[in-house]
Amino acid sequence: MTGQPSGPNRLTAESALVGFCVGITVVLPWAFGGGYLLLLDWVSGPHQAVTSGLYGLDPAALDAMPFRLATQVVREVVGARATGWLVVLAYFPLAAGGVSALAGGGRWRRHSAALVVGCNPFVVERIRAGHVPLLLAVALLAWLFASAMAARREGKPFAARPAGWYALAMAVSPHAAWLGAAVLLAVALLPRPRAVDLVRTTLIALGAAGVYLYGVAVAVTGIHASWVTAHDLEAYAPRAGPGGVTLTVASLHGFWRGGVETPRDFVGPVLGPPILAVVLLVVIAGLARLCARDADLGRPVTAVTLLGLGLGAGIDGPLGWLYRTAFGAVPLFDVMREQQKWVALAVLGYAVAFGAFVERAMTSGRRVATISGAVAIGCCCFAVAPTLVWGLGGGVQTTRYPDAWSQADQIMGEGSGAVLFLPWHAYQPFEFTGWRTVATPAAACFRRSVLSSDAVELGALRTNAISRRTAYVDRLVADAGGGRLGRGLAPLGVEYVLLSRGREDPAYAWLADQPDLRPVLRTAQLDLYRVEAVGTGRVQASRQATYEQAAELAARGASGTEALLVDGPDEGPVPSSSSGGIRRTSSTTWRIEPGPPGWVVIPEEWSSGWRVGSSPGRPTVAGTVAVRVGSGATTVVYQPWRWLRIGLLASLLSLAVLVVAGLVEHRQEWSAWLAARYRGNRHQPEAGQPARGGGLRAVLPIEAQPAEDGERVPHGAQDGAGGDGRAGHPGLQPDRRPDEITDAAGPRRDEEFQVEGEPALLEPRQQIREHVPAEDLASGLGVPHGKQEQHRDEC
Repeated sequence: MTGQPSGPNRLTAESALVGFCVGITVVLPWAFGGGYLLLLDWVSGPHQAVTSGLYGLDPAALDAMPFRLATQVVREVVGARATGWLVVLAYFPLAAGGVSALAGGGRWRRHSAALVVGCNPFVVERIRAGHVPLLLAVALLAWLFASAMAARREGKPFAARPAGWYALAMAVSPHAAWLGAAVLLAVALLPRPRAVDLVRTTLIALGAAGVYLYGVAVAVTGIHASWVTAHDLEAYAPRAGPGGVTLTVASLHGFWRGGVETPRDFVGPVLGPPILAVVLLVVIAGLARLCARDADLGRPVTAVTLLGLGLGAGIDGPLGWLYRTAFGAVPLFDVMREQQKWVALAVLGYAVAFGAFVERAMTSGRRVATISGAVAIGCCCFAVAPTLVWGLGGGVQTTRYPDAWSQADQIMGEGSGAVLFLPWHAYQPFEFTGWRTVATPAAACFRRSVLSSDAVELGALRTNAISRRTAYVDRLVADAGGGRLGRGLAPLGVEYVLLSRGREDPAYAWLADQPDLRPVLRTAQLDLYRVEAVGTGRVQASRQATYEQAAELAARGASGTEALLVDGPDEGPVPSSSSGGIRRTSSTTWRIEPGPPGWVVIPEEWSSGWRVGSSPGRPTVAGTVAVRVGSGATTVVYQPWRWLRIGLLASLLSLAVLVVAGLVEHRQEWSAWLAARYRGNRHQPEAGQPARGGGLRAVLPIEAQPAEDGERVPHGAQDGAGGDGRAGHPGLQPDRRPDEITDAAGPRRDEEFQVEGEPALLEPRQQIREHVPAEDLASGLGVPHGKQEQHRDEC
């Protein structure tokens, strides 16, 4: 790595390659492991599909639907196994390229920033937690930051690229809405806000908001999502380490879920404090240098970093009172219930500051400074790499599902009947994962619809879902099936019960005693039972009941297939023995065949959106849908899907428009760059020939400042904006090649060009003029982006 200049786009691509190399070292064992990647919140399997949340049927899966769709497309193309680790890999080059574009400067700055944004404790903890969408959103926020900075420098009232990056980030993770808003505000307000900056920021936010148009459909149709309470703030508060929560967050640690090795644990209590001290000093020095040399970049980056650390400390940090107030008063702020996610902003700030420090150290020409830069890089790699590379330090391998799971899937086959998966936990360890706790992966492994718990089980916080069906099964399992588990599961449309064998076998010994469950497979890995009772379709009769009454009727064999309604009425002879006569025709429709009139139970999560014509269904005790129909054939439709589909299409169209507009913006700049490069090449003289156009000269005003970093030309504010890694103007760097000069940025506020015979525009602070003859320009010392005019010598 050298400090030699190159084109900004080339340097950004190089940084992305650095990130890609880091990512490869992380995912390589997963790519060749031959199994599926199972993490805490990121699992894959042979039959993974889009969740029912796409249709509004799963209240816990209504967020980031564009990302869910895109991920499913990738699965269809490359398979679920590869998708599991490919999406993780995508973070590293994407984040490295984005932070490189944001940091600017030369290779030392850019590539060091790229290394830090991929190699830090936050990334380690989030990959282990399976928060892959959050990491991808953070990577996109780096591009948002860079494009917002460029738009401010250009002074445009609107810029499509920041809006596009913002929309993409929100389409991947809803947390990006708040994180991105913090970035945009910092860029707009610092160092000095202008009216055009506020207008542009507002338009960017409004343009990007179109990606959540489907959220309007969710609100209008009355689809109920998960609720968040004050218990969530306590459950998801950052976990404090040695030194308290503030120091923990400053080290980019603090993920709420413990029990796994982190970089802090690896370095230990002896090496940890010195390494943290080095890192913090490097970050502080880097931010200070940025603020002094390039306030337009340094001040927003510093503000974002401090905000990320302050809010990332959560309710127990210095801004705890503010966090609690915002959580209760600011609409939609409850999406940030896990406070440590704000540290993502500090990750970007640390990376840029780290790059600025390393560049200063490595280009100063002083041995002590060079050693300090090497020490900074070494501390970063030593503290993080052992817990990151090679599958998180070898602690996470890909998983092969047991043969018994495949055998059970073959027995159950396909069908509309569901399978209840036990143990009844949303997260649990398995023998085939090495007893690592992961999200229950049954839905990704089996072809049938899987009913599994969504309870988070964190202290006082047991669940954040509003599912009536889940609450019903919670009680049913807690009551050991109530004596007749099959009868209790019948209204849910459950045809099979599968128990994964493991540490909780004694707690589920009662399954073998259920009279309405028939064993069909017993292995060392699982037990599979078939439910003998039925309770869906044309059940005809109904009666009003509570859960306790329903359990008591089932225990003494006094209940039948009749619909047990929460609010009545009582109709028809009970117990009923009728059922069947229904079939699923799509994810949002059920066909009811002709039959006796009366009540029909549909095995779907209850919602007022399930209707027969204009008549809504009623909730059953089991949390499913009951509708009253005549003897003819009819269809039960989930009507909110019609509006949600329109909203989702509008969201995707909005995102596509922003992406196209951003590409058009980029194409215009590339066209101008290529045109300037072509003009520059046209005027290059052949070897041994004098340059033509002797009437051209350039006026280069330079601030009178002492040179630093061993450079021959003084620094100015233009250094940070150029991104070419060299101080001063390319016109004063005779060792640069002509093609490197054409890569340089355009004239900045400290540079003017004057055509001979025309007045130059001078600024008050200009003190020095240098007139570069045309022959010097022709030999590669000129600046191609200035306004130039060539006059041919008269013959």
